[in-house]
Amino acid sequence: MLERYSEGRSKPCGGVLPWITSETVEDIIDVKMPESVYSSPRELGLYYVPPSGKSNSGRVQGYKIHNIDRSKFDTWMVDVARNAGVEISYDSKFLDFITPNVVKYETSDGEVQAKCRYLVGADGVRSRVRRCIMPDFETSTLIVGQEYWRNDKSHDIENCFYGFFRDDISIAYAYVIPKGNDIVIGLGVPQKSSPNISETLDIFRRWLAEEFAFTPSKQTAKEVWSIPFGYFAPGVGNTLLVGDAAGLCNPLSGEGIRLGIESGEAACTAILAGIEGKDAVSIYKREVDGIAKMVSSLHDMITSWDNPDRELFVKDELSRGLKRKN
Repeated sequence: MLERYSEGRSKPCGGVLPWITSETVEDIIDVKMPESVYSSPRELGLYYVPPSGKSNSGRVQGYKIHNIDRSKFDTWMVDVARNAGVEISYDSKFLDFITPNVVKYETSDGEVQAKCRYLVGADGVRSRVRRCIMPDFETSTLIVGQEYWRNDKSHDIENCFYGFFRDDISIAYAYVIPKGNDIVIGLGVPQKSSPNISETLDIFRRWLAEEFAFTPSKQTAKEVWSIPFGYFAPGVGNTLLVGDAAGLCNPLSGEGIRLGIESGEAACTAILAGIEGKDAVSIYKREVDGIAKMVSSLHDMITSWDNPDRELFVKDELSRGLKRKN
């Protein structure tokens, strides 16, 4: 495994996982998520806020979400891989293909060439592997801005993952997450949008102050990154793309860890089939078809929404939650 960064690097992330993720991890690699990867509070509810604001918002009944420390989670996953026999090369940057079966990468000691039967590009939304094998493939992204504010408890925010929906905030989503000693706020906007990510965060903070009495005084961190938004790129030949590199990220919530894990498993299945003489890319596309369709459907839904649609979505979600509980 080539890792571009040094061991223990910090990946910008909201750090929330659907409850099914722990079951998915246990099912795929037969290990349980340890207590060490969790943040505080360990468990969050799900709370939706429509364009009309707090008066029509509420908890989605019957939902629980894992609240994790992304850096600790990644470290644990690397340890799981290492214990399974994976060799990890840090500070190693993929450069290009010499031939379909020979890759070139850069380390602190210089350039290296290596043979591979198959290569899996798990190198994120701006995947260099994808650009090498699909140079004309067009992608689009959401720019995500996230701020950490000291949690002084003087607000109306519960121990929930909050999803906010309003068109002057984001065409996709904005969120609030209690995490450790902080409250994390964030949102996603398209590339080159106006207002930009910083200006939109200002608007979001004002809404939080008006509706949820959120007026913190100390910012402890700020992060900006990108996520895929509206494409699927499975790979070519003996090279498969997984997770963000393939465009597999939930556009409604920004959640990509579970999809990265599931597409990674699908790539393993496809490679084993390829070794037996079958077309690995075709097998992989079949294995991730459900995920890819879900991502595409959600993208089409949120990009067609107006605020009345967002209002109805939250109303329906809250209503369905009550029906499940009853």
